[in-house]
Amino acid sequence: MASHIITVLIPLPLSYNPDASGMRQVVEDEKFITTMEEISKRISGGGFLHHFKAEPPKGFWWNKGILSQDDLAILEIDIPDTDESRECIKSYAKDVLLNRFRQDAIYLRFIGPIETLEVTEETITR
Repeated sequence: MASHIITVLIPLPLSYNPDASGMRQVVEDEKFITTMEEISKRISGGGFLHHFKAEPPKGFWWNKGILSQDDLAILEIDIPDTDESRECIKSYAKDVLLNRFRQDAIYLRFIGPIETLEVTEETITR
């Protein structure tokens, strides 16, 4: 029996949180690419990076009595629906993404189960 797949959506800001003077610096593009490469290697799979320069998705966050807004890139990753896979993504968010993107929190959205097909000239597999 094939294992079930879930999709993890990870919104990441296009700009760092404001510094002491209220200025926001743009997150370097290579940080998004590095993140996708690292995640793909960790889960032996892959995913999608939705990174829109014009009209990016907007995120709204309520934190400590303040409503904040971010322009976002979205990572979309398919992983096996196992406790081990979920823990791997959660640990990666805590150990890597919080610092890399200078965030107070990283939001992970688990969606599934997802049915996936891989279509090649030779076969169609689940």
